[in-house]
Amino acid sequence: MALLVMKFGGTSVATVERLRRAADRIIQEKEAGNQIIVVVSAMGGTTDDLLAKAKQISNHPSKRETDVLLSTGEQVTIALLSMVLIEKGYEAVSFTGWQAGIRTEASYGRARISAIDTSLIRPCLRQGVIVVVAGFQGMTESGDITTLGRGGSDTSAVALAAAFGASRCDIYTDVTGVFTTDPRYVDQARKLREISYDEMLELAYLGAGVLHPRAVEYAKDNHIELVVRSSFSNEPGTVIKEEVGMEKTKLVRGLAFEKNVSKVTLLGLSNSVSAVSRVFDVIASKQISIDVIVQNVLDEAQTNLSFTVDRDLLDETLDVLRTHEKDLEFNRLIFESGLAKVSIVGSGMASNPGVAAEMFHTLAKEKIKVKMISTSEIKVSTIIDEEKLPAALDTLHETFHLAEEESNSFRPGN
Repeated sequence: MALLVMKFGGTSVATVERLRRAADRIIQEKEAGNQIIVVVSAMGGTTDDLLAKAKQISNHPSKRETDVLLSTGEQVTIALLSMVLIEKGYEAVSFTGWQAGIRTEASYGRARISAIDTSLIRPCLRQGVIVVVAGFQGMTESGDITTLGRGGSDTSAVALAAAFGASRCDIYTDVTGVFTTDPRYVDQARKLREISYDEMLELAYLGAGVLHPRAVEYAKDNHIELVVRSSFSNEPGTVIKEEVGMEKTKLVRGLAFEKNVSKVTLLGLSNSVSAVSRVFDVIASKQISIDVIVQNVLDEAQTNLSFTVDRDLLDETLDVLRTHEKDLEFNRLIFESGLAKVSIVGSGMASNPGVAAEMFHTLAKEKIKVKMISTSEIKVSTIIDEEKLPAALDTLHETFHLAEEESNSFRPGN
C-alpha cells in the first residue's frame, strides 16, 4: 500500500462545488489502494480578506496575532473537505498544522518547519482514514501559532511527504503543469512534461508562482517526486524529479519573472572590510529578504551598494537603514520602484556562455534597459522597468524557441 500526499491550492477549494470535485480526486486515489494525506490551502480569496480586515485595524498589525488570524482560513477548508468526504461515505478527519505535529521556528509570517511528529497521524492512516491537514501553518515549541508565508501549503505538503516517506506528492492547482513561462503573459508558453529539481528551484525562487521554493528544496533533499497537475482536468501534469530525459539538451528551459521589485542604493558607503556585512546584518535582523546585489567601489574610502527587495518590504527596509545611518556610515540613501526581474533558466547554460550574451542582445534590440544583473550556473536575471516586462517576456520566449519542441531548441549563434 503506497502513501500519497495530495495538495489542493486555494482556487481548487474556492467553493463547495470545487471541494466536492477535490473529494472525487481523493476518493479515486483511495480506491486505488493508497493511504492518503491531503493538504489544503484556504479557500480562494480568504487570506486576502483576512489581511484586509487586519489592515482596517492597523497599518502594521501584530505579527503574532496576524498569524493567529490567517491560520483560521485553512481550518475552514479542512473541516468542509472532511465533511464532504464523510458525506460521500469515506472516513476522514481534519488536523490543524499543530494537531498534525508540525513544529516551526519562532518567526511569524515566514516560519520554517523544524520538525514533524508523525505519531499523531499514523494511527489514522493505519485505520484507513483519509487525513486532511491544514497547510501553511504550524506551532513553535512554546505553543505559538505560526504561518509559513505565501505558498506555504506547498511546503507543508512536501514536508509531510518527506516525514511519512510518501511515494509521491501531487500538487493540484488551476494550471495543467509547469510552463515555459506564465501563459497569462505569453500566449505561446508551452507545458513541460518534466523538469529537474534544480531548474524548478531556480524558476520558483525567481518568481514562477506554480510552486513554493521551499517545497522544491524539501523535495530535492528528500528525493520526493512532485507532480504539478490541474484540479479541473485529467490532463497529465509536469513531473519534477532529479534527472529528466525529455528535452535534456535544451539550454534554456523557461522564463521566470517578478513584479513589484524595488531597488535600494546606499551612496558613499564606507569601503571598510565590515561595512557591507553591517548593512546586511541590520536588514537580516528584521528578517527582510534581499535579492540582486551590486557593489561599485568608488575609491579606497567609499563604495556604492545597491540591492533589490520586494516592494511590500521597501518601507521597512528604508526605516531600518535610516535608523542605523550613523553606524552604517553612508552619505545618501535612494530608492526606485516600478521595477521587475526577468530571468532565463536552464541547466544547459552552465557550459554555454553565449546564452547570456544572446539575452542581453535581445533586450537591447527591444530598447529594454538592464539596470542590474545576477547570474548563477543555470540562470541569468535582469532588473528592468516593469512597464517593459510584457515585451521582454515575448521577445525572450521567441529568441530561445521555448514554444518549440527539442528539435528546434536554441543554440548560441543560431
